[in-house]
Amino acid sequence: MIEQKYTITRTRATWKPRVTDADMSFFTDKDGNTLVALSGDADAVYTGTGRTLVGEPPYAHLNDAVESNNDPIDFIEVEDLPEGIELDYQISGGFNNNAVYFKWKIADKTKYQITWVALKTFTGMQLKYVMPKKFPPLLFALADEDAFAYCNKIPCEECAFRCKSGFVFYANIKGLGIVRMSMNRISMLNMDQIK
Repeated sequence: MIEQKYTITRTRATWKPRVTDADMSFFTDKDGNTLVALSGDADAVYTGTGRTLVGEPPYAHLNDAVESNNDPIDFIEVEDLPEGIELDYQISGGFNNNAVYFKWKIADKTKYQITWVALKTFTGMQLKYVMPKKFPPLLFALADEDAFAYCNKIPCEECAFRCKSGFVFYANIKGLGIVRMSMNRISMLNMDQIK
């Protein structure tokens, strides 16, 4: 019999993690810099009971001082992108190796350019800068609760279980703003199996 081996990144969660619907907060200061608010006066807490706990990181409860000293940035929804800009993602890996690819296509690179991408996860956030000469995709490796998966299919079939439901991408596009893209897609290929 072959012994099952687990990687260090494998989740130890026995139930699907959930995270608040609150968005990460991005602001512009008086000098035009983009800032991300990580915490305020509140601590991280869980709401709900039993197996339906919802994690509420500190960014979900910012104090008024952050907002009064800076201008909140409104997001552009991915559906509202101008023609010639496409954003997409793909989940890869299962129980032992879990990652998300962020992909983009921009027709007019003289007008628009992706400068950084942040991924909101169950346990926090990852941020990657798009360095010069970097081609898509960006790879976000996941571990612990963020790597929760119901199956071990590679690539993910985007079934109705939506293991990464609650994850959100924030992509800063120079010349446009910050685009928000939720990871809540369900593949139509699997809908006939759900009936």
